[in-house]
Amino acid sequence: MRSFSTNVHFDYDGHYSKDGDDYELNPTDARLYAISFKTSSLENITYLLLRERICRKMGLDPFSKRLNLGYIPLAVEPKRQSYILDDEDVFVYLTSVDREQRRSILHVEDIEELQIVQITEQLSRVGESSCSRSYGERESGCGEEENVGTGLEQNEHPHKKQKRSRL
Repeated sequence: MRSFSTNVHFDYDGHYSKDGDDYELNPTDARLYAISFKTSSLENITYLLLRERICRKMGLDPFSKRLNLGYIPLAVEPKRQSYILDDEDVFVYLTSVDREQRRSILHVEDIEELQIVQITEQLSRVGESSCSRSYGERESGCGEEENVGTGLEQNEHPHKKQKRSRL
């Protein structure tokens, strides 16, 4: 079997912002990092392997750090972020290139930091709004949840919820 190298360039940390109809990543660090995989097939590069190699490169504990991997596809207009959630998404990312065989930069977001900001912002809005349950639900206790008003499941990243709702 023939072995070849697959190089992945990524930036670490930052957040997406909307610019008109397009999205762009605003990195907190201007550096670009790279990892290389020497494999016989792109199918050998799994989500867990990609995540582990990024953590090793950045000196992070892969078991305690929550990361969100995403990119902005070069061929999609208007520009939107696409998240990598499983092995199939990794394969699509690795095989998606433009006419000059260039791949998008992989964006690695620190979910824990982003999630704290998102939840804090949403909780501050909850106090300003009223509860939307009916009288019967309030009396019986139905519909009560720990995270009412946040719109987030526990430990769920807001972009992942949006991705699922589009399917």
